[in-house]
Amino acid sequence: MYNSALKITNKEKFITSLTTDMPPAPDHFSRCSDINRDGPELVRNLPVVEELSPAGFLDKLHDPDTDLLDVRSYAAFAGLHIPKAWHLDINGNFPTFAGWVLPPEKNILLVADSFQEATEAIDWARRVGVDHITGYLKGGMVAWVTDGQKIDHVNLISAQTLHERITGSSGTVLVDTRAPAEFTDSHISGAVNIPSPDLRSRNKELNPEKPVYLICSTGNRSSLAASILKRNGFHEVYNVAGGMTGYSAAGHARQCKVCVNPHGPRYSSDFLARENNEE
Repeated sequence: MYNSALKITNKEKFITSLTTDMPPAPDHFSRCSDINRDGPELVRNLPVVEELSPAGFLDKLHDPDTDLLDVRSYAAFAGLHIPKAWHLDINGNFPTFAGWVLPPEKNILLVADSFQEATEAIDWARRVGVDHITGYLKGGMVAWVTDGQKIDHVNLISAQTLHERITGSSGTVLVDTRAPAEFTDSHISGAVNIPSPDLRSRNKELNPEKPVYLICSTGNRSSLAASILKRNGFHEVYNVAGGMTGYSAAGHARQCKVCVNPHGPRYSSDFLARENNEE
């Protein structure tokens, strides 16, 4: 009743809708097919998540089979975070990108603002086959910095500041980390489109010694992109707070029509209405 793709009654158009101009498939799509075929692991068999002191947390980070995920807001992550952390804002499209970028073969340690937030992230991660979250930083980043541990940061700038910098310099490197359909609909002149997950491999197209400005629709995906660049040795990384939504609201670009749900169904009720009218 509510699946817009299943409202397409014409067989050929239905096939076309599922095989033409589809957004990139997240990594976990193929893994989830195997999990669903064999049956998921029972919750009682999954790792028990430990609350770890900063010292215990750091000790486990030394294990090469362990990785680090920060799920706080992108503003909090920008202010301070543990070096080499992945960033996935729990308030964004967390499960899609957790399944997309997190290495499934590694144990994951978690940084969150609260145990409740950590529990929510763990539940969502398990729903996309990321089952090996094994530890949580007790006391969060406050405990980490008061223990004297190392931190890193991402430069956070406004849409207005970005506009001033790109209009005042021809050498600014601006990476639009949205999906190709969003970029095609509306983007800033001179920006290069590299979706956030693709920066895992395509960061080699950028110079790590030069400042890189990142923008998405709101700031969440570009923060993921920032974390990927920081993990790969980039030093001066800027995330545009508010993204293209804020940039458009400031009057510097027209509003993107497909940014609301870029990884959701392409065939909305508006599209179907147009199709029906044409028929």
